[in-house]
Amino acid sequence: MLLKLVEQVRSLKEQVQRMADVMEKREERREYQAAYYKKRKAGKCKQLPGLSNLDRHCLEGMRDRRLPAEAWGKVLKRFVELDLSPYNFLSWLAWTWNKNTFQHVPITKSGGYMHVLIGLSGDKPLRQKYTERELMGQVKVYQFTKKEQLEFFREAKWWTWGFHVLGSVIFLVDEEPWFKKLGDEWVKPLRLMMGAYGCYDIRSDLTFDPNESDMHKASKMVGLVRPTLEMCWGACRKGLHSSEEPFNLALR
Repeated sequence: MLLKLVEQVRSLKEQVQRMADVMEKREERREYQAAYYKKRKAGKCKQLPGLSNLDRHCLEGMRDRRLPAEAWGKVLKRFVELDLSPYNFLSWLAWTWNKNTFQHVPITKSGGYMHVLIGLSGDKPLRQKYTERELMGQVKVYQFTKKEQLEFFREAKWWTWGFHVLGSVIFLVDEEPWFKKLGDEWVKPLRLMMGAYGCYDIRSDLTFDPNESDMHKASKMVGLVRPTLEMCWGACRKGLHSSEEPFNLALR
């Protein structure tokens, strides 16, 4: 009888011990999960480098006054001093705006499309697909014969980049003595990329303006500057796609 009682007590102690072990493991797991999610949440809240992206289309709306236009103007002057080209500067500016300014890259590329940031969902970017030609307004025709062709050129988002980003630099330096000394080989590409705000006179009776609605006049306008536009678009694409800073060694 006594042995049976001792055996029951031992069995009961073992059951209690097993229950205690289970509870201890549950508590350890609970503490581990709490620590894990706390660390994960802290990681999500960690501030990314660069300016916070505005919750809107990155090539629409008002100009972002936070852009370091003054610093970019000094880089432009450095490009001039090093006898680099305006197309080199356009590549650099497109790269530094896209890859080295904001927390989220405004424009990415995959699957043959440009994925442009159009807003935010929490801390994640929302994007819209564009072809390269659609984004830049790079029409295939050499003469506008249809209204849709002219709209394709006029409504390209890259004209907004030319005003908001490139324009923020040019408007700061265009009264500087060194800038006033620049020849047309510099002024023409920069002013053309600024669209209507560049106020570039192709001839005494013809000023470059992507908003021109007359197809005959627009055809003549684009035809006269198309080679320069093509080089400008190519330079900007090169900067957008570059994984490393263009001309970094030259600027050191």
